[in-house]
Amino acid sequence: MSPSSLPQKIEELLRQFFSSQDSQIKVLVRRDSFGWLRLYVITSAFAQKNLEERKLQINTIITTLNLNLDDYPFANYRLLTPLEGASEPIPVSPIQLPLWSEILMAPDPEVEFVEDENKRQGEEKRPFVVTFYSFKGGVGRSTALALVANILAGQGHRIVMIDFDLEAPGLSFAHPVEAPGEITYGVLDYIYQRYLTPEENEPKIDACIRQINISTRGELYLIPAGEYDEGYIHRLADLSVHALYQSEINPIHQLLEDVKKSLEPDIILIDARTGFTEMGAVALFDQADLGIICFSPTEQSYAGLEWVVKAADKQRKYHGIPDLRFLLTPMPPVAQTQQQEWLERAADWITKYWGVPSPLTVDELYYHVPYNPGITTLGSLFVDVPGAILDPYIPVADVISASLPEQTSNVLLAPGMRIPDYRDKILKELKFRAPNAQEMKAEDIPAIFQRTDDFPKFLSDRTWLVRGAKGTGKTLLFRLFTEKPENARKLALPNEKLDKVQFIPGHGSTKLSQTLLASGSLESYERLVGPEKWTSFWLNYLLLQLVASHPEMQSLNLDPSLIQISTQRELSQVQILEWLNRRLSSIFSSSQAHDELHMINDWLKQRDQKIWILYDELDTSIGQRYERRNALEALLGWWLEVGANLSNISPKILLREDIWISLNFTNKTYYSSRTIFLRWEEVDLWRLVLRQALDTSPILASIVQQQASIELARLDSIQQLDILRKGLFPLWGERMGRGNKAYTYNWIRKRVGDYNNNRFPRSLILLLQHAVEMEKRAYDRNPYDVVLHPRSLIEAIPEVSSERVNDVCNEYHEFAPYLRKLATERSPIESKHLRDIWEVDPAKFKELVTGMIAAGIFQEYPSRSRFPDSDIRYSVAELYLSGLKMVRLGQR
Repeated sequence: MSPSSLPQKIEELLRQFFSSQDSQIKVLVRRDSFGWLRLYVITSAFAQKNLEERKLQINTIITTLNLNLDDYPFANYRLLTPLEGASEPIPVSPIQLPLWSEILMAPDPEVEFVEDENKRQGEEKRPFVVTFYSFKGGVGRSTALALVANILAGQGHRIVMIDFDLEAPGLSFAHPVEAPGEITYGVLDYIYQRYLTPEENEPKIDACIRQINISTRGELYLIPAGEYDEGYIHRLADLSVHALYQSEINPIHQLLEDVKKSLEPDIILIDARTGFTEMGAVALFDQADLGIICFSPTEQSYAGLEWVVKAADKQRKYHGIPDLRFLLTPMPPVAQTQQQEWLERAADWITKYWGVPSPLTVDELYYHVPYNPGITTLGSLFVDVPGAILDPYIPVADVISASLPEQTSNVLLAPGMRIPDYRDKILKELKFRAPNAQEMKAEDIPAIFQRTDDFPKFLSDRTWLVRGAKGTGKTLLFRLFTEKPENARKLALPNEKLDKVQFIPGHGSTKLSQTLLASGSLESYERLVGPEKWTSFWLNYLLLQLVASHPEMQSLNLDPSLIQISTQRELSQVQILEWLNRRLSSIFSSSQAHDELHMINDWLKQRDQKIWILYDELDTSIGQRYERRNALEALLGWWLEVGANLSNISPKILLREDIWISLNFTNKTYYSSRTIFLRWEEVDLWRLVLRQALDTSPILASIVQQQASIELARLDSIQQLDILRKGLFPLWGERMGRGNKAYTYNWIRKRVGDYNNNRFPRSLILLLQHAVEMEKRAYDRNPYDVVLHPRSLIEAIPEVSSERVNDVCNEYHEFAPYLRKLATERSPIESKHLRDIWEVDPAKFKELVTGMIAAGIFQEYPSRSRFPDSDIRYSVAELYLSGLKMVRLGQR
């Protein structure tokens, strides 16, 4: 009889025998990967019989097959009545041992495990178990575990490290023994002796634990592989993992239970054996909530890891664990292009074989650590480790600490009441405002405006150029100074006193300021006078703005036509252009205009006054691309030529970054010392959120004040990120739910930015607007001790993305039709396929791709030696992905 037919033969024999007594009998025989059988029989024929009688009855039947329940191939059996079986149903899938072949041979479950996101955080599992595994040795797995343990202990956690690499222990020797000669047992001693004498409590768990003295506020413990003596190899050779799992009390499970009871750790870190070993499988598949897969980017590593992730995926579908993260270590010192190629290949491989759980991105599933020879000189991996060595491992520590249950808040607004009791009131109070800067009412600007860390440098007369991506606040800055100057002066304190500075729009939207020329007039200007006269245009247009804003300048010896037109009310666009055309037609116009400008500068100097000329919307109001380049190169070049001699007149030119990059004019590099790049750092974003939250919700303001000691009045003075982050915990929590293994602030920060590392405050506030509305409509109650459930933030992302895409299409009109064609496509997308979708020639294709990369929408994957150039791919930034109706490749 073949082994494969034996289970079926046993089932048929038992059903045939019992059919006359019980037509509803249930019989199931399951074989594991080692060939052992597990028998399940549920029948009313067992009624009134004890276990020995039932066993005798079965043995009598199967003896015809030369089988006995106490002998091979039976691993175990369950003989039950229907009443007993009601609470112990027959499994529908093969029973799995947490071993490679057992897991890989099992079929996919009919129903996959689903974690309950809404279970209260205080009920979540502790400790959190993390296994560090590598298919091959020599990749720094034990070192990574030790350094991550060092970081986690430094954060105040109680950490227990367990060395399961019994054949080649490395973690056990990561720290010198503090009492040489002292007998210390370990993993092998414990499980081996517990298997031989399960009824005896020897060795005790305390004898296996070494505490490592560290100077941080956390605690660190190590359970080494075992006591190295002449018996270690013999015990290791006798160890049978399969036999351990046949025991009534599993010594491996008992080890972990004793550790939990004895030390009550926050986190257990397990160092697993390499390759397809039984102990490696147990460490990764039996207890680990999270597996950190360490590997080097070699063909052999990828070939082995393919089976590792297949097994992990199968186990996850059955039991919900383990989740995986990937660590490339150590990355050798190579050229940046080579390193990026390795990282992109790792991202592709993870996407293909593990998949990307929604709503994460593949970049949040892997980390890399550069090779650092300094590690080999350390006497201990836990004491006096330099920060430069620890820093690359911080992201790994973060994903672990972000998986821990959140601490419940102790903030009470009234006896026995918590945030959930006030949530509805807070949601009604919260008013997040993210109006478009062009459409905002002038009176709302001071309340919305948020000073960034770049703001003090902007206030300097030396700062002429303000660069930044669309949506980073340039127009709001322009409007604050030109439309609400008194508020601007107050915000400038204490950095600068601007009482004697007047702010005049050199150019901007006519509906927002005192700008004289509309965008349509600028578009027609070059066609009227030609591209060579842009410099004269900006000079004379500036004179007109200055005199129109200062009627008292009419007493100066200026051109009568300039005085006449500047005093007229409601000038038409035609009148302005005709005057400019006449001025520029004179052969003396340039010299005359320069004399007049210096005359005005001297006049201001005598009165101890200054003028800032602010230019905005230069990226949208000047016609086509080539006209715009001519105009802007002339403006920027002219200010370099004359600006240094104008002590009391300074420009503030606000320009989109991608347009600045495209410009080419003499001495462009001179702007480097006169430039700020308007970028929203993390502290700026969180101040913005807190400003609006605290200003609109008194209840939330009270909670934040109690929990983080943050008050609205001193918000701008807070520089410490950890304080600002803590202040936001009552609003959106510390973590994005256990399943995502991410801190909320990190998750949000990555989703309101582009590939140029620009972060968009409008997108951030829109995210909160939509999340608040979704929370109000939520059918089920939010069990978290926060205002906004992680689910609300996740479900708000598509709305935010759509609005950001609309903003980009309105700003980059030339991109809009091509971006819309990306609907239903996957990111990253191959260049050949992208060109086919767009239906453009190579020159146009290059222009579009280059522009979208400059705008932070696209990011190029580096070409690889094994791929032709035509297979270069482009990834779409997460902020734009769902708004373009695209999906991330490998998303599950």
